[in-house]
Amino acid sequence: MNKNELIQAIADDTGKTKADVSSVLASFGRAVEGSLKARQEIVLPGVGKLKPDARAARTARNPSTGAMINVPAKHVVKFKVAKELADAVA
Repeated sequence: MNKNELIQAIADDTGKTKADVSSVLASFGRAVEGSLKARQEIVLPGVGKLKPDARAARTARNPSTGAMINVPAKHVVKFKVAKELADAVA
């Protein structure tokens, strides 16, 4: 499902206009981004959990040259699916 299909599905389900749904999704995206930048976990009931996580610096091998390279530390986002959703899809 792409963005337009998601907007259409939500608009059909709620009776709201596609413009309203698009605006809410854009706001949702900004809220998620702000929370993750602040290193806060986000719980999406019935869907799952988004959690910021720190990844340590490490040494890795470049697969094309075989040379060892240093990979810097960084923050990543991890997602854990809710049990209800996992059970529904299984």
